[in-house]
Amino acid sequence: MTVLYDNIGYNREILLDLPYREGTGIITHDVAKPHHPMTMVDTGGGSFVWTPLDSGLMVMQFNAVGGGAGDGVYLNCIAASSVDLNFTTGDYSVGCWFNWDSTGGNSEILIGRYATEVDGWDLYLAVSGGLNTLSQRHHHSSLGASNLKSECYSTGWTPGVWHFASMSRSGLLTPHYRNGVALTMTYGASFMLDPDTANRDLSIGVRGTTKNQNWYRGYMWRPRVWPRALSVEEWLNIYEHEKRWFE
Repeated sequence: MTVLYDNIGYNREILLDLPYREGTGIITHDVAKPHHPMTMVDTGGGSFVWTPLDSGLMVMQFNAVGGGAGDGVYLNCIAASSVDLNFTTGDYSVGCWFNWDSTGGNSEILIGRYATEVDGWDLYLAVSGGLNTLSQRHHHSSLGASNLKSECYSTGWTPGVWHFASMSRSGLLTPHYRNGVALTMTYGASFMLDPDTANRDLSIGVRGTTKNQNWYRGYMWRPRVWPRALSVEEWLNIYEHEKRWFE
C-alpha cells in the first residue's frame, strides 16, 4: 500500500525536503510543497558527485579541494524564494543525514540563512579538539555589540560515519538528536535568544555571509526544515523508517 507524502505525520507543515533523487545534472528539487528552487553551485575547484549507496539510495557527495575561495561546492536558494525559512521568534526544526569528512580541520557549514553576528540562523560541524561538534547559532546584532550571537553545541559527530542529525527549536532551547536520541547540550549563558530577521539566501554547505569558505565535505542526504518543533518521538520515527538505507 502506498502512503501519500502528506499522510505521513512527520511531514506535517514541512517547508524544505531535498531527497537528491535526480542522480544527474545540476539541479536538485525540493519535494516539500513550497518547492524552493535550489541551485547547485560549483565555484571552480570542487565538485558534486551523485553517489548511490549499496542499498540503492542516491546521496550527494560534496567534494572540496581546499579551504579557500573557489575550492568547494554548495546549494543555494535566493532570499526572495526562501522567506518562509526566515525564523525569528517561532519554533523550527532541521534534520539531515550526513557522513562528513573533516579533512583540513575547518568548520563546515551544514545549512543556514544568516550573516555571521548580524542576523539569521545556521548549523555547522567542527573537530573542536576532537569533540566533533555540531553547533547552532542565532545571530542578533540588534542586541548590541556585546551580544551578537547565541550558540550551543552537541558532541560525538564522528567523521566517516552516517548520522541522522536533527534539532528542534522551542523558546530558549534547541535540543539536538542523533539517530532519534536526545543529546547532552552545552549552551551559552543566555541560551538561544531569537535570531534577528534575515533577508538572506538559504545556503547548504558553505559560509552564508561570503559563500567562499567553510565548505561542507562528504556525503549528505535529505536535509529538511519545518516551522515547528518536532518531538523526540517524531525524530525517532523518521530514523527508524530511514535507517535501512544506511545499514
